[in-house]
Amino acid sequence: MSEAVLEIRDVSLAFKGKRSLLDVLSNTPVKNVNALNGVSLDLRQGETLGVVGESGCGKSTLARCIVRLHEPNGGSVHFHGMDVFASHERGDRTYNRRVQMMFQDPYSSLNPRMTTGQILSEALRVHDMCPEDDVPARLANLMDLVQLPGDALEKYPHEFSGGQRQRIAIARALAVEPEVLIADELVSALDVSVQAQIVNLLLDLQDRLGLTILFVAHDLRLVRHVSNRVAVIYLGRIVEIGDSETLFASPSHPYSQALLSAAPSLDPDDKGRKIHLEGELPSPLDIPPGCPFHVRCRHKSPKCTTEQPKLRPIAGRGSVACHHAEEIENV
Repeated sequence: MSEAVLEIRDVSLAFKGKRSLLDVLSNTPVKNVNALNGVSLDLRQGETLGVVGESGCGKSTLARCIVRLHEPNGGSVHFHGMDVFASHERGDRTYNRRVQMMFQDPYSSLNPRMTTGQILSEALRVHDMCPEDDVPARLANLMDLVQLPGDALEKYPHEFSGGQRQRIAIARALAVEPEVLIADELVSALDVSVQAQIVNLLLDLQDRLGLTILFVAHDLRLVRHVSNRVAVIYLGRIVEIGDSETLFASPSHPYSQALLSAAPSLDPDDKGRKIHLEGELPSPLDIPPGCPFHVRCRHKSPKCTTEQPKLRPIAGRGSVACHHAEEIENV
């Protein structure tokens, strides 16, 4: 088993909610938005770990906590044993260089007033990556890595397509020679044909540079294609994590089963069996007691309404947070 590069333990994060006029008049206390509720997982050397779940489940919040854009209220994040939120580590840029994040929207993540060359040069200079005389050669090498022509360095972001802008974002991340890439919905804003090009580029770069990747996405087919392992997150908690092929072929948690049954198949003969969840996704302002999924689960029991299940290993599968995982028939 590969060494854990990132160890995330019991990470929780709540954002302060907003008060409406009615709340003020009735003196109702402010409710917190519980974005993360005890997330624990390991990111292993050289792997791609996919993180999937519905919109609002906490995927992007988790990614932002890992790169220290948000500081969790509880829990810890360790990088090669180093507590990244320790007071003496927060001012150290080494971690920021070694763990880089690539954002969803290539239209807003690049400075529109800077050329590609200026954007990449800024990253090199901030982290003191090379002597000034070597910067042009480094820029040319980065353009070659992401398969863009050399004259792209003189152009502004608005002169590129969405896929080309995302290649520039990848080049900016690679400029500082990171060990880990956090890809937050990297291709969701792109056309399907362009998505394939960007994902294949990312996988090629991973092989060539020995990168470790956390791949956050809602497209299940894409996650299956790129990931070695997959973590399923629901209302800020990991409900299932395991080997990609095993999880997709035989999901154990009722939420994972429903999520995968809703994904479209490329096989026209595969009619599948859709699982329709009961009710709506609960609000993170008021998470149900016990198992947070019990209000939508067809397998719930009285125990599910009062006792929160722990993430535990299941023989022949991955780890599942469900009281009845052994009893539930796989789809």
